[in-house]
Amino acid sequence: MTGRPTLGPEELAIARSVLYAALFEYPLTLAQLRQTLEVPLTPSRILTAYEHSTSLRAIVEHRDGFFFPRGRDGLLVERRRREARSRTFLRANRLLLRLICAMPYVRMVALSGSIAHFNLDHDGDLDLFIVTRGRHAWSVTVAVLLLAKIMRRRRSVCANYTVADSCLAFEPQDLFTANQVIHLKPLIGRGVYETLLAENPFVYRFYPNFHPSGSTTLARRPSAAVEGMKMTIEKLLAAPSAIVERVCRAGYGWHLKRRAAMWRSPEQVSLRPDSLKLHTQSHRQSVSDRFERSVDDALREVERAAARGRAHA
Repeated sequence: MTGRPTLGPEELAIARSVLYAALFEYPLTLAQLRQTLEVPLTPSRILTAYEHSTSLRAIVEHRDGFFFPRGRDGLLVERRRREARSRTFLRANRLLLRLICAMPYVRMVALSGSIAHFNLDHDGDLDLFIVTRGRHAWSVTVAVLLLAKIMRRRRSVCANYTVADSCLAFEPQDLFTANQVIHLKPLIGRGVYETLLAENPFVYRFYPNFHPSGSTTLARRPSAAVEGMKMTIEKLLAAPSAIVERVCRAGYGWHLKRRAAMWRSPEQVSLRPDSLKLHTQSHRQSVSDRFERSVDDALREVERAAARGRAHA
């Protein structure tokens, strides 16, 4: 770039959050914007900063309660369309999700990816993040996939991250990971989610305004009957479960490694005894690159707007 950007730290933080969300065709409400800011700001301070910044308003628009890149008002219609599609999709998979939540050794089930934002496009998946009680990540993953196949939902279910409750600290500790963590939407296991956040304090370095009570959550406390049933089954399976876990790890691990040549992002796959991270088509690098380009483009637009203002002065 030539010249210096005319956005202050608060304005730049607002612009960055809006631009990041726009990569996913997602305009932000004021509450969502505040949750994803990289600096601590109150809602009133965000509005004040926006209203008093000609530079920020040159690249960010605020209309109908949403913030989005200027000139991209079509995102408002798209957000409503995708939210309706997401709710229909979740209703169609309600029984499957309830059965997964009721599985033995499952402590937390959370929506992740686009469905967690209610931002499902036409070919989106049911992305799930699952936490197990102890080392049962492999057997639970296999059980989820078998259940989905039985219910003819295999093509839409993506259990792409399953982890034991003893392994909740994540790497790499970057903006992309932090963004994924704060946008998890627990169906069960709200307490586990809070533990997960405590194990990953780096999240708050990127998002100091974030608080789980301020995020949209779908979590419901399982009934006493369901919890009692799960505990009973876990006790009955205490002896054979370790064998089942080893068999699933060997069998499913062999299957995954056989398909490794098809993975677009093998560096984002981790097959450990206590976790399966199956981001075989991760968008981490492309999102990072697109984000940096969008920020650079926005700052150039700020400079051009400032130049036009000086020319008409």
